[in-house]
Amino acid sequence: MFRKTLKALRRPLIAALFAGAAAVPAQAESLADAMVAAYRHSALLEQNRAVLRAADEDAATALAQLRPVVQWIAEHSFQKINGLANSRSTGIGLQAQITLYDWGRNAIAIDAAKETVLATRAALVGVEQDVLLGAVQAYLDVRSAAEQVDLQENSVRVIGQEQQAASDRFEVGEITQTDVSQADAALAAARASLATATGNLEIAREIYRGATGRAPGQLAPPPPTPTLPAALETARQIGQRSHPAILQSQRLAAAA
Repeated sequence: MFRKTLKALRRPLIAALFAGAAAVPAQAESLADAMVAAYRHSALLEQNRAVLRAADEDAATALAQLRPVVQWIAEHSFQKINGLANSRSTGIGLQAQITLYDWGRNAIAIDAAKETVLATRAALVGVEQDVLLGAVQAYLDVRSAAEQVDLQENSVRVIGQEQQAASDRFEVGEITQTDVSQADAALAAARASLATATGNLEIAREIYRGATGRAPGQLAPPPPTPTLPAALETARQIGQRSHPAILQSQRLAAAA
């Protein structure tokens, strides 16, 4: 009896669960979410990170040229003639090598490698800024295109009502056929603008997909812009204190 009751209620329960899941509003995607997705998705960032790792390895290699090199060699030889052991020899050697003076060549190579690392890190920061800027631009373009589609849909609806009113007035003889044709032309222009706006929205969505690696869902309004410093010099000082490349160059200069 219980099993029959459960079978009878299975389909309504499943339908209710799906309906409840569909009724839950999806969380709007914020601008920060889009920037995080672009930062994680960008293959260009991965490429520049690999270039930075290679530059770090070059700096370590240049620094290792001043370190002592110790190597050992083990050798064993055996000679057999006509089935008889003729001779055996075993040797072990230890060799150490250190650069005492090279007219500053290794020091210059180390300085050049460090500068290359700094330049590569600065380039990586620039690429990061470009990637994040592209994500912000794609986010705002999608929102702008979506709002433009809404406006054009409203225009088509309003002009369609005006065209219908013009047709009704023509039927009762209040206006001429020219007025109706003008209303038809205005409606056709509004529909053409709607088609253009819809196409621009699809383009913006694909650009967003390329920037973040996923299709845009419901996008939340962007956050308010931050308050600008009162003077240009204040903004320059804030940028110098917070820029990663400048901070890293200061650390290296202090370490040297």
